[in-house]
Amino acid sequence: MATGRILVVDDERLFLELFGRALANAGHATRTASSAEEALALLAEERFELVVTDIVMPGMDGVALVREAKRRDPELEAVAVTGREDVRMAVEAMKAGCADFLTKPVEPEELVAVAERALGRVQLRREHSQLVSENLDLTRAQALYRQGLQILSTLDGERLQDLALSVLARVTDAQGAALWTAGERGELLLRAYRGVVDRAALPARIDPAGAEWAEPLRGGAPFEAPFAGAGEAMLVPLVADDEPVGVALLSDRAAGPFGAEEHQAAATIADFTAIAVKNARRFQAVERVGLRDRETGAYNLAYFVDYAGKEFYKARRYARSFSLVVLSLDNAEQMRKEAGREPYRRAVRDLVAAVARVGRDADILAKVSESEYYVLLPETDHFGALMFLRRAVEEVRREDAIQRVEERCPVLLSMGAATFPKDGEDFDELLHWARGRILEQRGSLVRRLHLDDLDPAAFWELSDLLLSGAGPIPESSPSARARVEGDLLAAAQREAAREIARDPRARGMLYVGGQGGRGLAALVQALPPGDAAARAGDPSARVYLLGPRGRDAAPIVHPLVTEVYLDGDKRFADHAFVLFLSEHSAYALLAGPGGRVFHTSDAPLVDALVAKLQHLYDLQPL
Repeated sequence: MATGRILVVDDERLFLELFGRALANAGHATRTASSAEEALALLAEERFELVVTDIVMPGMDGVALVREAKRRDPELEAVAVTGREDVRMAVEAMKAGCADFLTKPVEPEELVAVAERALGRVQLRREHSQLVSENLDLTRAQALYRQGLQILSTLDGERLQDLALSVLARVTDAQGAALWTAGERGELLLRAYRGVVDRAALPARIDPAGAEWAEPLRGGAPFEAPFAGAGEAMLVPLVADDEPVGVALLSDRAAGPFGAEEHQAAATIADFTAIAVKNARRFQAVERVGLRDRETGAYNLAYFVDYAGKEFYKARRYARSFSLVVLSLDNAEQMRKEAGREPYRRAVRDLVAAVARVGRDADILAKVSESEYYVLLPETDHFGALMFLRRAVEEVRREDAIQRVEERCPVLLSMGAATFPKDGEDFDELLHWARGRILEQRGSLVRRLHLDDLDPAAFWELSDLLLSGAGPIPESSPSARARVEGDLLAAAQREAAREIARDPRARGMLYVGGQGGRGLAALVQALPPGDAAARAGDPSARVYLLGPRGRDAAPIVHPLVTEVYLDGDKRFADHAFVLFLSEHSAYALLAGPGGRVFHTSDAPLVDALVAKLQHLYDLQPL
């Protein structure tokens, strides 16, 4: 027996009480109203499953009451009761939405039977609606799990990032999405983004231990992005084994604000994604173990090419940089013959290990041949690659096995780097430029005059050596010694400043050293203009003025210029220099006692001068 809430409406008190009592005795929750207006007031306050109403009443009749009640609640059942056997009124009542029509006098048993049939229909509709809703929920859940399984089955890290973003955006109807996943130092790094997101507004790194991130990330539940309006964007943590491995941003839902349903869908996909990220890392680690050269531990070339292909795809899609380094052991055969096979093998193994130590987890070092290796440096620009080369050389020189071999013969190690997209947009172009820079290094005065043997802080010793004429300069070298003609130093300063002005956003640094005053006003005038606030923190170009503090000279005010006062260093009294190193060019001019001048565009030599100057005065590295 179906029971429910019933509203009885009749203007005659006798029938109102009779019908109400009969239905109440049958177990139904019953309310009564003596007019259609009173009934509508009750319908506004309470929810009923059935209305039993008289048709003929003063004011609004029963047909109008049923019509208005059904308008408000289409699921409401209605039964009409009247004292007249009038077919026309029965038809009107049916048209208004009545399911049954009874004529007075009505037997209580008949009224209860008709009411329970009507309530049975209500219950059937509810059960059907619930089943439909449950089926829809099940269908949605199955669709989510199918997409989650697709994510779980993806072991390629780059493809996983794109797939996860695509699925998250699809299940939440988000038009913009971004993904950060954990890097080697625990930071969450921006890996991918899609749709209508402002790339410049996205942080490159997120510290999961930071005050504003730690609690919501570990909570695991989606939360509103603090930088957006209510419901406009949400952040979805990726947590695996209670460890935050990433976070996804979803924004600009097409059909209105994000709600509970979208939060639940995003959380489900995020759980799959977090597990998939950890699995992809484990798979990559296992894959790497099986793809290493047994002798040196370097990866094989097939793996390197595959990895490089993914890096090209990522760099092109997200406008990022990466660098390719070619490492060449120029006299491998001589080392093997003169040092012996076993010392040579140990030296090569330790050389590869030293270079690998300088790199990060994401960097890939591969063996191409006995004397050549490639290194891929993701997310690394030209200056980052230059720093890698410097550190790699220093690390290799510290190896005991290398030092023992060098007691018998020199270890001639050449390295050249090329950067995407500055030097090229395919592998062959990058390889061409990297090998070209190896040729530059082999022909550089650094190699010809054995300048690598000097102390890392021997800037003035190297300057005096180049100025002295102790070592001959080949005619093919881009270097020359001369005597001062005119204000050559000021001209070199101005030209370097103009080079910065031609491309203000290109990374570069200009070091000017001397007593100060000579040509500095013209140098500052040639630099690109800009207010300090706009250039604050801008790492693209910097100018450093080194030397003693001038007594009467006013400080130079320019956002790119930093004055470094070295009052106790007497070498600035008779020496001056201009060192310029940028993404596009390299130039050095040294001036010494007696009007001697040395200038060069030998990039390895300029880099060596800059490195020694930075080391000597503890200046900011590249």
